[in-house]
Amino acid sequence: MQLELIDLTKKYGDFVALDHINVTFTEGIYGILGANGAGKSTTMNLLTDNIARTGGQILFDGTDILKLGKEFRRALGYMPQQQGFYEHMTAQTFLFYMADLKGIPKRKAAQEIDSLLEVTNLSHVRHRKLSGYSGGMKQRVLLCQALLGDPKVVILDEPTAGLDPKERIRIRNFISSISRERIIPLATHIVSDIESISDQILMMKKGQVVKMGEPGELIDSVADKVKEMPCQPENLEQIQAQYKVGNIFNRHGETWVRVIGDQLPKGGRYIEEHLSLEDVYLYYLGE
Repeated sequence: MQLELIDLTKKYGDFVALDHINVTFTEGIYGILGANGAGKSTTMNLLTDNIARTGGQILFDGTDILKLGKEFRRALGYMPQQQGFYEHMTAQTFLFYMADLKGIPKRKAAQEIDSLLEVTNLSHVRHRKLSGYSGGMKQRVLLCQALLGDPKVVILDEPTAGLDPKERIRIRNFISSISRERIIPLATHIVSDIESISDQILMMKKGQVVKMGEPGELIDSVADKVKEMPCQPENLEQIQAQYKVGNIFNRHGETWVRVIGDQLPKGGRYIEEHLSLEDVYLYYLGE
């Protein structure tokens, strides 16, 4: 199973939102990292055919998704970033409604809904109106509807937004558990959410993929790019203006900074252990 993006391009007038992207997805989780405006949501909307592409192709097992039409949509689950609900519905009613739109038989839908509400910890509030749900609870309902019908491609746009740390871990582990026979592109700005579960990570900036690889490979690529050093408080502003600063912290009464880049100041020490995807993010995507 393959989902291929070939020279995928999206323009709004003279503005290039996506610039000739070439990526091949197979089974697994693909974390898509980037700042606002990097092209993450544009990519998601093109994959779901919510917006028209300017150029390029999107192939699912060798056939363009525009030609596949309903056949591709049956294989697709989508969790959008924005929450849009019929607030007067309960979670259960909403999920049955979505299952009906997807053409899932009612008996099968009931089984799937029971299972999904259980794993997302919503069974006890399934009859509560969505207007009474917190933002995090609504996120979980959106994830449930994306998984109805056992889709082979599950597109997740900021799936853990609004969730507390315990819920984030629960949902993150659940996403990991369902990824073996699915293609899961997952866009997020929460680096820690994808570092532990992604098979591949795409780093996007200004409509382009600037780096792609396994988390370990990406971390290894910045092994000689990260340094911690003491810094006098009066020099902190200058350091931040000249270098990418990951952290500012106190150590034994002194102010220290973690700086990332090709050219680093003298002093301090290079970090060989405890490198993270946040260091990778700042190196490739930080201004």
